[in-house]
Amino acid sequence: MMLSKTNKKNIKGNSGKARRTRELNKLVIVFAICIITIAVYELTGMGDNNRESQRKKNSLRKAATHHRLDAIDYRTLSQAQRMDLVLEGKVHLKDVKISIAGLQEDQYHGVKGVFCKLDWELHKSNPSAYPMFRDLVMHSPTCEDFELDLKLIVDAVRNYDDAQEANSENTAYTMQPAGFVFHESRCGSTLAANSLAAMNPEAHRVYSESPPPMSAARACGLDGKECPDGRAAELLRDVIYLMGRTNDVNEERLFFKIQSMGTKYLPIFNEAFPDTPWIFVYREPVQIMMSQFNQGVERANCVHQLRDVPQYRIDALKDDMKDFELLTPVEKCAMHLSLLCESAFQGLFESSMLGRPVNYENLVQNLIAHVIPDHFKVTMTDERRDNILKVGSQYSKGRGNRHKEWKEDSKEKERLATPEIRDASEYFLQEIYRKMEEESKNEYYGGVVVNEND
Repeated sequence: MMLSKTNKKNIKGNSGKARRTRELNKLVIVFAICIITIAVYELTGMGDNNRESQRKKNSLRKAATHHRLDAIDYRTLSQAQRMDLVLEGKVHLKDVKISIAGLQEDQYHGVKGVFCKLDWELHKSNPSAYPMFRDLVMHSPTCEDFELDLKLIVDAVRNYDDAQEANSENTAYTMQPAGFVFHESRCGSTLAANSLAAMNPEAHRVYSESPPPMSAARACGLDGKECPDGRAAELLRDVIYLMGRTNDVNEERLFFKIQSMGTKYLPIFNEAFPDTPWIFVYREPVQIMMSQFNQGVERANCVHQLRDVPQYRIDALKDDMKDFELLTPVEKCAMHLSLLCESAFQGLFESSMLGRPVNYENLVQNLIAHVIPDHFKVTMTDERRDNILKVGSQYSKGRGNRHKEWKEDSKEKERLATPEIRDASEYFLQEIYRKMEEESKNEYYGGVVVNEND
């Protein structure tokens, strides 16, 4: 049957009206689902978390915008303008370039300081996400390098500080180091550094394995004798002085976690900062060896660090019918770790009780109860304690996985250790570990060593 044009229009009109009705019903259903979802979020507290997450995202966007607006083209600045940025605490010492020839004169020269603006809020707000200094540098959007003569700028900063000492309106100042963290490597030292940062983020700045201190300490050789007397300590003091520069009135304390190899340069640090307390973090031999080999024996950093071996250690190997040149990778790693421990142990008796060995076991509790309040002389409050416990519950090198939960693995490492690792641990590390343990159980009162068991 043929339909008239009028009937066709009616059918088409009725069909469009029905379709619009269906679409309207769908919208009503979607709207109702949204209302119900929001209500569930509010009742379960998920809404608060979601809003907090959004606030963080907005904050990051604002920070990124701020950084873009605050970015400086350092190529257009004169040397005087660049120096002003350092004087005013607006940029930070990132690296140093050292000419060994320039260290031989009565006054050193030829050392360049590399500066850029670092976003310290990243590390302060979440140390586990940015655990190393290189992470902070990598993620600081305004870290664009420029160089200045180190001696020139450090003298200018000291003169500036002397001239401004009585000026209460001066907001730029330099913090002196409140403590150093040395370590055996892969033994909880990053957790110690994160704890120092997290306990009081506004007041604490923590450099975690930054290049300048290590470069300065080793510039004149292992014992500092490749330069005029005191030159390595002088250079280290100047580097640390610039790294403590700040224009944040809330910052009060400056801490450094030094690279593990830095333990061999403890005499330079003690000479430069004879009144600054330090700790050495170590771990049970088999456990730390297993940590070193987490990525495989050949890829372990400790295997390739065996240098500057004292002759008496080589002779001792001969006495035990061992050839230094024929050590296996596992034995090389164990010997390297033993040399770090020996350097730290020797340093304990050369630093007027300012050094303290700290075992990985129960590290967080020890930091809270003894190391931070008694050794670093920083008051422990309930809030600071909670901050440390929180950061201690996370994997200390979380990076991309920022909230990865930390799990104790000591027993598992013991279980999986090979006979070769056990033998190397026993031969190279067990005795120095025993000595370190004995020393860690001592407390000092007025210069007298008192054993806790007495």
